[in-house]
This record gives sequence, structure tokens and C-alpha cells, in this order.
Amino acid sequence: MLLFLNPASKICAGENSWKLTLFTPRKEKDPFWGLFVDHARKATSDLGGQIEVYYADGNREKMRRQIEQAASNAGDQEVLVFPNFKKGAGSFLKIIEKKKVPAFIVNSGFTKEENGGRPRQHFRFWIGQLLPDEKQTGNMLARTLVEEGLRRFKKHRNGPLEMIAITGIISDYASIERTEGLKRYAMTEKKVFLRQIIPASWKADAAETGFELLKKRFPKLRLVWTASDVMAGGVIRAAEKMQLNPGKDLIVGGVDWAEQGLQSVQQGKQYASAGGHFLEGGWATVLVYDYLQGKDFAEHGLSWKSRMGLIRSSDWGSKSEMFQRIKPENINYRKYSRYLHPERDSYDFSLESLKSGEYMVNGN
Repeated sequence: MLLFLNPASKICAGENSWKLTLFTPRKEKDPFWGLFVDHARKATSDLGGQIEVYYADGNREKMRRQIEQAASNAGDQEVLVFPNFKKGAGSFLKIIEKKKVPAFIVNSGFTKEENGGRPRQHFRFWIGQLLPDEKQTGNMLARTLVEEGLRRFKKHRNGPLEMIAITGIISDYASIERTEGLKRYAMTEKKVFLRQIIPASWKADAAETGFELLKKRFPKLRLVWTASDVMAGGVIRAAEKMQLNPGKDLIVGGVDWAEQGLQSVQQGKQYASAGGHFLEGGWATVLVYDYLQGKDFAEHGLSWKSRMGLIRSSDWGSKSEMFQRIKPENINYRKYSRYLHPERDSYDFSLESLKSGEYMVNGN
């Protein structure tokens, strides 16, 4: 194992003297990244630090320049946090290595083809990563849509259910991995026919146009898997323009637990949404904080994966309380810290951790 110069050895002067610099690939108030940033802000506040957020507006080169600027001006008590946006992490980490600034990857990791290695392997200052289990999410969403389709259309079905998939930017990790999970499921499930997969760059209008074309091409289409709630919203809008009844004629699913998506699930227009991974904004902040306080998380692993939750329109009533629990203002991120709670044997970065109230504000 390579030795890594832990900045925490130099900066344990106090928990109020640290900074997290976060780089997001979208614009401010993005339906998903806005929630991610909100949780990172809350965790930073809970843990007595400072946060600075950069927005790349969909431009990988802009993010690279932002990282270079921030790394050049970084203090000893600072960690840079960013995704592998459009497969740019290799170049981002070269900057980090040159400037000797710790970095933590979130949300989007290296694909197998990129061969980026593990944290602290090729890049010593890449201290760790926390990623959603995207393949599992894509698989789970596909399975959920098919199960509902088999139940709902069993009287009108002649042959396998027909499905299309609308994914995001083709070079994005989340898009690649979610789609891989979908394809693995479709290859083993004989009761569904995955007609076509098209990209829509995470945009509602592109998903709307794509659905209109594919519905005309495949008139027996019943299931629409989308890689985000925003794109699911575009599908729903297109379906309604075509005099279809989403939720009855068509079963649509998405990812992110974006506000728009949850409203559509509640209304029954969108059958399911997978999400909760915006909590990683807070959980990654906890790991960064512990690291900078000298409580390196390495003994518990350098690569972390979280599992998303799933909400269906059919169980909205029984699960709606969960969406109050996962609001940033209701979570006490100090309670996740092993530096502050050395009695904890490990980190519990899961949606289940919020059910008991232990990690909540005014919790046990």
C-alpha cells in the first residue's frame, strides 16, 4: 500500500478550521444537484466548516478550469470534492496530484474502460470516493416497471411487454451504469422486449421528442424506463399531448427523487422513482471532515457505495413521511461522524439509518 501524506496530521487545530470545495456539473438549483448541495451545506454547517460551491453549467472544460483555480488557492485544511463528469476525473486528478491537494470523488466514478484505479493507488491525493450503486438502481427500476406492467396489462398482453429506455449523456457514469443495469435485467427477463435505448442528455424536451418518435415506431409500447425524473417528466408531457394517459396506458419510471418526479408519482402519472443519493452530499462531507480531523476512514474502506430507495405511486401514502425525514434541516450530520462518535464501529450511510431517528435533529 502506498504511503499517503495525510494533511490531517498538520491541521487538527480545531474542527472549525476546515473547508469543503464542491464542484457540480450543472447549474445552480438543478433538480438533483441542488439537493446534493443542500445536504453538503447542512453537513458542513453541522460540522463547523466552510463550503464553496462551483457550477460547471454542463461544461467539462469549465469544471477543469474551476478545479485548477481552486487547487492553486487551496488551504492546508481543504478538500476538493467533484464527480467524474463526462469522464474528466483523470485530468482533474492530475491537477490535484500536481498541487498536492486532497480530493474526494462523488456521484460518478471511473468506468472499467477508463481504468482509473482505486483511491490512493495511481493518485495519492485522491483520498476516497462515495458513489451510488447505479447498476443496481437501473436494474431495480426496470424490474419494478415490468412487474407492474405484468400486473396491469395481463388481460391485454399478447407476447412480451414492450419497453423503451431514455438515458442521459452517453459519456456520463450514471447514464452508463444505470443503462447497464437495465440491459442486464432485460437480457434475463423473457416477459419484456427492450425495443430501443436513446440518449436525451438529461433534458426533458429531448426526452419528449424522443418518446414521440419511438411511440409512433412502436405503437404497442407500454413501459418507459428513464434515467432521471426530469426526462420522465418530458415523456409524461409528450404522452399527454398524444392523448395517452400516463399511469394507465403507459408505465413510466425515473431516478433522482426530484421534486417534479415525486409530484408525478404522487399524482400517479409516474409509477416509480428511485433516489435518495443526494444524501451523499452530506455523507461525503462527514468522511471529509473525519479525515481532516485525523480520523482517516481508510480502515473502513476507500470506496463507498450507497443504495437508492424506491417509491411507487401505489405506496405513496405509506412512504411519504420518509421525504420529510430526508430534508437537510431534519438531519444531524454530526451524529454520523466517527471522530465525534468514536464508539461507532462503522459508518451507516443508508436510507435505513434515518428510520430510527438516531441521526435526526432531536433524535436519540
